This record gives sequence, structure tokens and C-alpha cells, in this order.
Amino acid sequence: MPIRGPQIRQHATHEQLIGHGKHDPAAADARPGLDAIVVPASRTAHNLDHAITLARAVKSHLVILCSHATRPAEVHELLAGRSFSDATVIKIPTGYTHEFFDFETTKWIREKLPAACAVRDSDLSVKRNVGLVLARMLGWRRIFFMDDDIRDLDGAVLRSTVSLLAGDDRYYSAGMSADEFPDNSVVCHARRAIGEFQGVFVSGSALAVDCTAPLAFFPDIYNEDWLFFYRDAVEGRLGHSGHFATQLKYEPFADPQRAAGQEFGDVIAEGLYALLEEGLGAEQATEERWAEFLDDRKRILEEILDRSDMASRDIQTDMRKAVKAALECLGEIQPDMCVDYVHRWRRDVGQWERTLGWLPQVDSITDALLKLGLTTAGAGNRYGVLDGYHEYFVG
Repeated sequence: MPIRGPQIRQHATHEQLIGHGKHDPAAADARPGLDAIVVPASRTAHNLDHAITLARAVKSHLVILCSHATRPAEVHELLAGRSFSDATVIKIPTGYTHEFFDFETTKWIREKLPAACAVRDSDLSVKRNVGLVLARMLGWRRIFFMDDDIRDLDGAVLRSTVSLLAGDDRYYSAGMSADEFPDNSVVCHARRAIGEFQGVFVSGSALAVDCTAPLAFFPDIYNEDWLFFYRDAVEGRLGHSGHFATQLKYEPFADPQRAAGQEFGDVIAEGLYALLEEGLGAEQATEERWAEFLDDRKRILEEILDRSDMASRDIQTDMRKAVKAALECLGEIQPDMCVDYVHRWRRDVGQWERTLGWLPQVDSITDALLKLGLTTAGAGNRYGVLDGYHEYFVG
């Protein structure tokens, strides 16, 4: 009779999969080169003020990728008002795509994901992938991804985090956690609300990346950052600097569809990392193991509903609606779907590595953007062009 492995269950923390860098003032003060801070921006322009302050403190170029409520004209005004010229402003329009980002997983999400789950509308992944391509074409060695809702970072913290990418025992990606308002999914917020312990993982919202190392990509799915640094976690190359950032507070249960839109990504990421906790890689993510994980996920959601009266009275109703929406989506997710998605994701990683391998080296951001189907705006554009920084639009 074959020996069964451990049952695959969701973990409240993945702390043991993260390396913790020791604070080394000498290494941090040496200021290993940070070529750019890359901000995938979607909020109004004033939310970029902290990123400008940080870029000035570490003397780094600032790349701002704008969409949704981030209007380039207002970003220009902010940069001018702060007298900060070492910035590139790029407008990413709705539906932007490029052959570099022609991933099987993106098509799968659009064509195969059940309607109960397909309610997520985000361009965060493509913005971060644009940042990676720019880095490779321009020969940037280290970049720092920072979302526009991150606060309470300073130059010393950033230099300390980036220093983990240098040295003999370097990490390929290193970040920090947002814990004052935890950077968690809706379901994880709900677990915490009923008194369960729930950890906070490192996040792409504040992440230093070694662009000379093998690079994965950010899939178009919730928890795209967990999949980006999954291989680093496997190889012991994912680090935590020991510092913490603050994420702007929002109401996680205000819109039940947020939970539904997160559920498939939460299942894939939490499932893969649960396997990793047991020493099993993505290639061992079989239908049987996904069935075990999905059963445990259902148990967790039902337990939240059963114990929802333990949450603060003012959030109970909204929390129940959100978790029920996640449970409805979960009911549509089958083990073979998870196997199929992971298989395509692994193929996409291989294709992405080949794409990065033949990317041309260019001399300017203008040239790099042209390769991405982006062009500079002329002097007569309706936003105007201010000396010292640039604005780019899809051609």
C-alpha cells in the first residue's frame, strides 16, 4: 500500500520560508546601487508624494506607471511642485498589452475562470512586468517596487532592504511586511477578525528585486507577487529586511466582490506555499493534493461564518457577505482547474525567461519604451512637457 504524504492544509504563516537579513549598517551605508523605484500608481497623484521623498533620499530614478485615478497632468504638477526632476511618467491605458506579456495564464483567466470568480479588474501585474522589462533592457541591476498606498519608509530602511540583494549570500528579492494595517486578503482579514492568528507575508507592494538574477513574472491573478517570488522562496532567496511599512487603511469587507475576485488567486498561492511547507514543489501539485487543499479552504471559510459573531459587531454583516462570496467562488473551483493553471503558469515562466534572454539592450528609457509600444508625447500634447522629466503614451 503506498505511503501517503501529509495532508495539504492552508497555513496561517509562511514565516519559515523567508530568510531574515541581519541588520548590517556597513552594508546599508555602502548603498548598493538602486537604479529605480517603480510605482504602479492607480490613486490620485498626491499619493505619490511619499515615493518622491524616498527617491530623493536615496538618489534614485523614479518610474511612475499611471492608470485609473492617476492622471499624468497631476503627476507633472506634483513633481514640479516638489522640484523633483529625476522621474519618468508613463501612462498605461486600459487594456494595454504587448507580445512580451502574451501569457497562457492570462488567457486562461479570461476564458476558463468561472463567472463567480471573474470579478477582478486590475492592471497591477502588467505594470510590474513593464518595470521588469525596462530594467532588463536598460541594464538596471536593482529596482524597488513600491505601491502608491505604502507609507512610513525612509532612506535608511530602503537602503537596508536593498543591501540584502548584495554580497555572497544575497537574496534575489527582499521586502518587508505591512502590518499596522495588514496587507492580507479579505479572507485573511476575516480570520483575524474572529480571533485566529494570521501572519503577514512579504509583498510586492514594497519589494527590492535583483534584476541580474533569474526573473519570474507577475501573472494576472490575485497574489501575483507570491507567484513572482515563489522560485526565490523555493531556493531560499526570498528575504525580509526586518523592517515594516504601513499600508493605507481600507474597508476589506465593504464590497463582497473583492473577496470573490481574490479567491482563485488566494487558492493557487496559498496552495502552492502549503505544498512548499511540506517540501513539495509545484510539479507535485496533483489533483489529489489540490482536492485536499480545497477541502481545507472550505473548512476555513465555513468556520469564519460559524464564528462570525466573534468579530466586531460593526463589521459582522459585511464580513459574512464577503466570505459567502468567496465561498460561492470556491465552490466553482475544481482540482483539475488548479492543476491546469499551475501547468500553464510554469510554461509561462519558461517562455518569459526566453523573452528576457533576447531582449535588446538600449541606451535610453525612450528606446526601451518604443520596444514596449510606447512613445514620447510631443511638446504640443495637452498635458505639456516639463523640462527634466518625461511623459510617455501608448502609440
